[in-house]
Amino acid sequence: MKKTLSYLLLVTSLFALNQNNEIKDFQDFQNQTNHQFNNYKKELNEGYKEYIDNLSKGFIEYKKEISKYWKNPELSSKKIFVEYSKDKKIRKKIDYNNNYIEINVISKNEKAAKEAMAKSLYNLTTETTKEAVNNNPVLKKVDEKLSTNPKLQNVVEKGTPSNEPIVGDMIFKKPPTIKKAVNYAINKTKNARIIKKPSKIKNNFVYTIKIKLPSEAFLNKARRFKVDVLKRSNQFKIQAPFIYSIIHTESAFNPMARSYVPAFGLMQIVPTTAGADAYKMLYGDKKILTPGYLYNSHNNILIGSAYLNKIYYGYMRKIKNPVSRFYCSVAAYNTGAGNVACAFNSHEKNSKGVTVCRRNRGDYNIIKASYKINSMSSHEVYNYLLANLKYDEPKNYLKRVTKRYLIYSKALKNGDL
Repeated sequence: MKKTLSYLLLVTSLFALNQNNEIKDFQDFQNQTNHQFNNYKKELNEGYKEYIDNLSKGFIEYKKEISKYWKNPELSSKKIFVEYSKDKKIRKKIDYNNNYIEINVISKNEKAAKEAMAKSLYNLTTETTKEAVNNNPVLKKVDEKLSTNPKLQNVVEKGTPSNEPIVGDMIFKKPPTIKKAVNYAINKTKNARIIKKPSKIKNNFVYTIKIKLPSEAFLNKARRFKVDVLKRSNQFKIQAPFIYSIIHTESAFNPMARSYVPAFGLMQIVPTTAGADAYKMLYGDKKILTPGYLYNSHNNILIGSAYLNKIYYGYMRKIKNPVSRFYCSVAAYNTGAGNVACAFNSHEKNSKGVTVCRRNRGDYNIIKASYKINSMSSHEVYNYLLANLKYDEPKNYLKRVTKRYLIYSKALKNGDL
């Protein structure tokens, strides 16, 4: 009996000792994990700051450099692609929203300008997104800095821009052959009306031509992305016309779209917010998405569609009516779920009639807003958003996306896409 008791005491002591060791090991593991997480968070924040600073400074310096040659130095935006030659004396522009190409040449005479225009138009019709990124000194430099910085290797997701044409498929329905592109450039510049204006450079002039893109250019471009749109529509349970209408409204199918925010690509992904959130949803970690990653149309549509899923099935999950949820999701893609909630939760407006929101009373809580939304018809929700969203931009955005949703629904149904 004594032997049995002694054995039990020994086993109990060993169990307690083992348990203490396990607790200590777990605490050490937890401390190590917390330390790694804090380091990761610090690297991520530093990376975000470096990203924004480099982009901002880079484009400011680039614009100063261009202004030595041009009275009106232009840079790319959401719906306008702008590219300069290495000597800065040729400017190529694609206006995706208004459907035209413009080429400006600084030259001493019209004959030399016309030759430069034909060559530039040919280059533009055969240029790919990958080439356009490499031709942009700021984007190229920022991408390289982020991708090669040893301190940021854990938090940066690198990528290679895709090879789709930036405008060739809008003109020819598919990437053109060299012969087709050459003939197009010669024919379009041969009899084009050339506008001549004084240049900033002494004894030179600015020669300009404008070339209208085909009326079906939008549909030609939309077809180019159909495989990706349908694939992500099926994967994330977001209707294809919804994705198409977001792309059209955000970038007008400009694969090189860039805004001051900054946001990049077809669905205008902000790397530090929507991009990071969608990437985490897909892969488990937040990452800094480089311009090279977001100027890949496959990646861009993947991230944008995943973010739409997060909004529609996540933030807006308590909204019962699918049409009401659609309206709120559209507005949220532009202005954030918090500002959508604010429109319904706040009853305060300033002297200019703009809705005022306060965090201390829960105005930004979308779950709270859902109860009010569920008491309204979808038509009432739409009108309420137009009347009470804080800013005009998301109001106009909601109108445009809703209208384009119907257009793309019809195009897909009729086989026009």
